[in-house]
Amino acid sequence: MKFFLSVIALASFQYVFCDDVERFYAWRNITFEDVKEGTYKPGDVIPTGVTHDAKTKKLYFGVPRRYSNIPYTLAEIDTRNYNRSEIRSPPFSKFNSQSGKEFTSIYQPVIDDCRRLWVLDVGQVDYKKHGNEYPTKNPEIIAFDLNQEGNPEVHRYKLEGDVARSPLGFGGFAVDVINPNGNCAKSDETYLYITNFIDNALIVYDMKNKNAWKFNDDSFKPEPGKSVFNHKGEQYSYIAGIFGITLGDRNKDGHRPAYYIAGSSTKVYSVNTASLKEKGASLKPRLLGERGFKTEAIALAYDPKTKVIFFVESDSRQVSAWNIQKELIPKNVGVIYTNAYFVFGTDIMVDADSTLWFMSNAHPPTELPKLDFDKRQIRLMYVPTHRAIRNLPCEVRKPK
Repeated sequence: MKFFLSVIALASFQYVFCDDVERFYAWRNITFEDVKEGTYKPGDVIPTGVTHDAKTKKLYFGVPRRYSNIPYTLAEIDTRNYNRSEIRSPPFSKFNSQSGKEFTSIYQPVIDDCRRLWVLDVGQVDYKKHGNEYPTKNPEIIAFDLNQEGNPEVHRYKLEGDVARSPLGFGGFAVDVINPNGNCAKSDETYLYITNFIDNALIVYDMKNKNAWKFNDDSFKPEPGKSVFNHKGEQYSYIAGIFGITLGDRNKDGHRPAYYIAGSSTKVYSVNTASLKEKGASLKPRLLGERGFKTEAIALAYDPKTKVIFFVESDSRQVSAWNIQKELIPKNVGVIYTNAYFVFGTDIMVDADSTLWFMSNAHPPTELPKLDFDKRQIRLMYVPTHRAIRNLPCEVRKPK
């Protein structure tokens, strides 16, 4: 009887998941190259963000200092040096840059359309310090040029005042490059949209004018009640406001929809970047719909090739997808991947080759105890976007 009911329940969701998703790497404990063993605990190295440079085949990771003695908070892996069929768990390397300046703690790296690597150094560690291990400072937005040898630092801005409140609440961010005709030589007209899940706020940074401002809106808040993270029969509650953000297609006026989600919500909203770019503007967010029961997520990514938004979910152990050309209701949401060992999806991105990358790290960004796991809990998966949505509700085929 239980089996029959399970079949009915699965059929009611009207989805099948993609079998083309592959595991790229997986780690039980992460180690660092050229760092002496015993000077850090590999189990404390917990990446939260990842991005892939399709040109050099390098992966970049944010490794926040949630525990003491983390050697690097911005790391990289040159995948050409580590055949994934032979080496399943390669070590991290320190990010290669001529900058020479040290970071305090980084959660998220993002590569923009001009191959600049952006990070937000939150300026604080996520544990009670003993002594002066790492400097406490204002949050800083930093960019590096991956087109130049040595990845030189090309931009830095210190957040101050109201926009710098609750630095440990910074979540994901999106980079909007306004480069006419694809001319990256004039890419200083760039905006960053940064979420803060503690303040329920969205911070906008104008690179050209070196200015930042903040928006608050009811749509940034978590839904009533707490989200739940399940592990080994125990439930851990948490509350998180606006967390993930991604940008859609640009219109004729040069603006785009910014799609966003709260960490403790199943709703999806959008707002036009035209209003975000105007300090003090009145926002008019649009509720697009709901994804369904237990589909809370902290990260999402848009693929312009397929017109699909992908969500890496927090507790369901799955990655879902919705085509923006369809109404956002549960039956139009497809599941591209599900696995019992994919525990707490923490980041997702689409690279320049329209390949989808997503990661789990089994450690929610909340005040939960450090959890124990029996299997490799940090997993990095990938799949071409067109293959990910094949035969799913989110696939919209062009008429022949």
